[in-house]
Amino acid sequence: MSADGRQTEPFVETLIEGCENIPAEPTPGDYVVVDVTHFSATVAELLALGAEYVHVTDERGDEPAYQEDHPDSLIGGGKTDDYEPNPGYDFFNSPSYVQQLDLDGRPTAMTSTNGGRAVSTLRERGGSDVEVFVGGYTNAAAVADLLEARGRPVTIVASGSSGQPTPDDTLGAALIDECLHGDGLTDRDRERYARLLVTAKGPRYEQKHEIRRRDLHEFETAIDSRSVVPVLRGDRLVPASRVDV
Repeated sequence: MSADGRQTEPFVETLIEGCENIPAEPTPGDYVVVDVTHFSATVAELLALGAEYVHVTDERGDEPAYQEDHPDSLIGGGKTDDYEPNPGYDFFNSPSYVQQLDLDGRPTAMTSTNGGRAVSTLRERGGSDVEVFVGGYTNAAAVADLLEARGRPVTIVASGSSGQPTPDDTLGAALIDECLHGDGLTDRDRERYARLLVTAKGPRYEQKHEIRRRDLHEFETAIDSRSVVPVLRGDRLVPASRVDV
């Protein structure tokens, strides 16, 4: 907010590349966790398909205990070599796999090595002036619209992998920034960002299981296919439209 009370334009103040680089004391503002393949897209799909919330566990393996306490919940974890959930789990980190779940009104729980860890790290270290959102290709415009309405400094956490930046998360951060400050994405822009994401995953990705190919080509490159903006409330990601932000 400016000195005369007018709403100021939001700006990307900081880009954090790698969830390991989240500071011990995050500065006040809005933080967007970007894990394009696959956490951001999976969370957006779970909520868009009707899940009550996505509880982000502290560690992979905590989900079964959560399900014991919440018997109606569906839990996500690792996958088998055949791309089925590991025994005891209902789904894994895949925006296409979760399409077959009966999610209407049911809680879910999951995490991921990078995006989920970034959310839980910000939850642990952030104070009351830190708001945490999850964004990616599929909800970039919706995230940008909400950030613009809020008018606060923005930090994008491009989650990366094993402490290193990854092209897909850097592209996701760039796309959200483009939605914030550009004149609107053209069809050509969308095609370019989608093509860059496919290129970033590399030719070997095309040899992966069909579920992973579907994740990429039908979901994660589908720019602005979802309007849901996950926001952290306690230990849960919920649609921002349901809460006061």
